[in-house]
Amino acid sequence: MSLKYVEKLESVDFDELNQLLSEVNKENNRDVEHTKKAFEKSQKFVFAYDEDKLVGAVRAISDGDWAVIYNHAVKNGYSDEVAKELIKRLVTQLKGQHIFVNARIGSIAFYEENGFQRTKTAYTYVGFEGKENEYPDGYFLPLGFKFENEYVEKKSHTKPDKESKKKDLDLVYTSDRSGIDYERVTEVLSGAFGKKRNETVEITKEKVDKTKYLFDLSDYVSFAYDGKKLIGVARAITDGVEEAYIQNVAVDPDYQGLGIGWEIVKNLGEDIQRDGLNPFLHTHPGAVGFYNHEGF
Repeated sequence: MSLKYVEKLESVDFDELNQLLSEVNKENNRDVEHTKKAFEKSQKFVFAYDEDKLVGAVRAISDGDWAVIYNHAVKNGYSDEVAKELIKRLVTQLKGQHIFVNARIGSIAFYEENGFQRTKTAYTYVGFEGKENEYPDGYFLPLGFKFENEYVEKKSHTKPDKESKKKDLDLVYTSDRSGIDYERVTEVLSGAFGKKRNETVEITKEKVDKTKYLFDLSDYVSFAYDGKKLIGVARAITDGVEEAYIQNVAVDPDYQGLGIGWEIVKNLGEDIQRDGLNPFLHTHPGAVGFYNHEGF
């Protein structure tokens, strides 16, 4: 056995790749064109060959800051060392990024042995009725589930004392990115994350350029306006055919507690699922209560 690893897509035989994925994942019924598009739209990948025979593969979608691993597959009869080497090489390519993986139940121990830790704050959107039945048994915790050290109650995202304020707003939700002011998008993101209330954060050209790059890279976006004022944002990167990773869900602090964030996420999730993709997100611990809502 003479193993070699390739990190380029150019020489891949997609018929052979699709056959490998189908062999390893018995539930895989994707056609070759589906597999081809998913890998071509992914940013990082590693392939294992025994002589000229494809025996392993893995890919990741990434925006340079965040990455999600998919299609980690090793041909039957090959050792765990091949699976470990594929992950090791992919993680090396993704060094410096936040890296996530949706593990099958039987693969949890493998990922824990290879540098991954299970998270309490990852969510998959199953807002359409019956959508949750498409996932294998044991994939989800029960709705409202709390770990022993969590005390966040499931509650409405609209605070009663702010109902009157909400009535005075001219709320508009859209996925139209034409004419977007990315300096304002950066302000919303900075206001929602990484600063204390009333603390001023400098909005530099570098930050604005980075924001624009990330939203331009994203396949789906969602915005909320109060009249002409941008007050909420969200985006998602995808592989174009199967998976979507929701990011940068943020609402201007002056507008939080009005249910605006939930509407942004719901609209984004429904756009994604309408195109047949599976939405996934990872949140910070303080937002667990927000996503512990029907639909996630």
